Amino acid sequence: MCNHFFDHNAWSLNLGLGAGLACGFLNTAASSGSAVSLPILMLVGLDPLSANAANRIPVLLGAVSASMSFHTKKALPWPMAFKVALPSAVGSLAGAVLSEFLAPREVGLVITAALFVALALLFSKVKQAIEQVTTEAAHFGFREALIFAAIGVWLGFIVLDGATYLLLALTLAVGLNLLQANAIKSAVLVPTTFIAMIVFAYKGNIDWDVGLFMGLGSVLGGVLGARVATAPKAKRYIFGLLVVVISAELVELILHYVLRVV
Repeated sequence: MCNHFFDHNAWSLNLGLGAGLACGFLNTAASSGSAVSLPILMLVGLDPLSANAANRIPVLLGAVSASMSFHTKKALPWPMAFKVALPSAVGSLAGAVLSEFLAPREVGLVITAALFVALALLFSKVKQAIEQVTTEAAHFGFREALIFAAIGVWLGFIVLDGATYLLLALTLAVGLNLLQANAIKSAVLVPTTFIAMIVFAYKGNIDWDVGLFMGLGSVLGGVLGARVATAPKAKRYIFGLLVVVISAELVELILHYVLRVV
């Protein structure tokens, strides 16, 4: 690994650090961290498969950290978390394997489409709707298992916006309050991300050097995001930044993977 490490120039490693910083910061202070970090990895030279794989490292670290925090505060209902995690993990395995059968350009096209969805979700006020959900008694049956298996496929394939889909299902389908849903969401992201990483590592698609720099950046970004999130009007400025950055990335990805002009 030492020799491989020196194959990377300082630019790619620093960009990996920056991508992780953006992922951790945005996931903590607002949302959609992967909508920024994933395209950054592609823009600096990683092919879509490698970028999709390396992006799981900061996602996993963030999920572990958040789960530990919720557990310490006794806010994580583990029995329900295990029920949700099982079909989600099975789906994640299927999604990760599926991504390995696609050509890099096809994965790039899916990522481009996912960014459109991410941009739409920013304006849809989905998260505000989740916060206003009136919960009933929590329930989990075969229908819910199928829902989470489908979400798991997306989490394994491309994790982008998967956390939002988990929150929607946990509140609207299962009937959990937002605090419980957030805690279970973090816990479920741990096995689903880890399983996908095993598949990507087996296929040799994870760039561990850039990924580890991303992980370091994610930890730093999470600390910074927690501080900024408490500042007045912080989320308004973060929202504007997300719109600008994702829009710019969409233009570049469309030119490269759809129109093939760059």
